[in-house]
Order: sequence, then structure tokens, then C-alpha cells
Amino acid sequence: MQKPTPSKTRAVIKTAIIAASYAALTISFAPISFGAVQIRVANALIGIVPLVGMPGALGISLGVFIGNLASPLGPIDLLSALPTFVALLILLKLKGISVISGLACYTLIISAWVGAILQYALGLPFLATFAYLLIGIGIATIGLGYLLYTAMKRIGGI
Repeated sequence: MQKPTPSKTRAVIKTAIIAASYAALTISFAPISFGAVQIRVANALIGIVPLVGMPGALGISLGVFIGNLASPLGPIDLLSALPTFVALLILLKLKGISVISGLACYTLIISAWVGAILQYALGLPFLATFAYLLIGIGIATIGLGYLLYTAMKRIGGI
């Protein structure tokens, strides 16, 4: 059996730490992490994805899955890990052009997804819900996430 290389081991450790951090923040701030009006503080961690690459995308996606185990919507919310991963891949593609553009794309995709889930599960009106989500997810992802990105970049990354 082949021994794991230090870089592969580091990538797995980064993924695990990011997943655990995202899930812990989501569950700790559960009252504002779920629903039509939400500011998911854990989304600030999306700002580190452009700095760590695929381990960040995998960690956030796994963290979404684990954090959403506490969702009042039940098992349907576990599906949110899939569009999260797709949105993070888009963020990684856009990071060379503009990190803010990538964070904005993530915000749009996830706001639309969560809006659709809330319409399906709770019968909430899509456009109004989408608008509220866009604001809350934007605050956490673009606002806090970009602050974290610039701070981590300034001090040398992760």
C-alpha cells in the first residue's frame, strides 16, 4: 500500500478542519442559519476557498451537509451540499478574474437554491424569499467572506 504524501495529508486535514468549523458555526448560530431570513455566519468561511482551493470547496460542502443535519426542514436540506459544491467550483474558476465576482455567483446560486427549497417545503413565495436570502447570504458570503479572504491573504494564507 502506498504511503500518503505530506501534501495529501495536509489537504485532508484542511478539508476536515474547514468542514468541522463550518458545521460548528452553522449549528451554533442555528437561529439565524436557517429559514427565509438568514445570515449564516459560517458562510464567511467561503472567503478562504480561493486561498486553499479544492480542500476548501470539499470542506465547505461537507460542512454544509453536516450543519444541515440540524435544519428544521429535515432531510431535503441535506441536498444543499450539491449546489454548494457546484457554486464553489464556479468560485474557484472565477478567483483569477475576481474573487468578489466568485462570491457573488455563489450568493446568487445558493439564494436561488434555498429559495426553491423553501418554496417547495414551506410554500413560501419564491421571489420575496430569494430577495431576503440574497441580502442575508450576501452579507455573510460577500461581506464577511471577502473580509476574511483579504485578511488571510494579507497575513499569508492558510
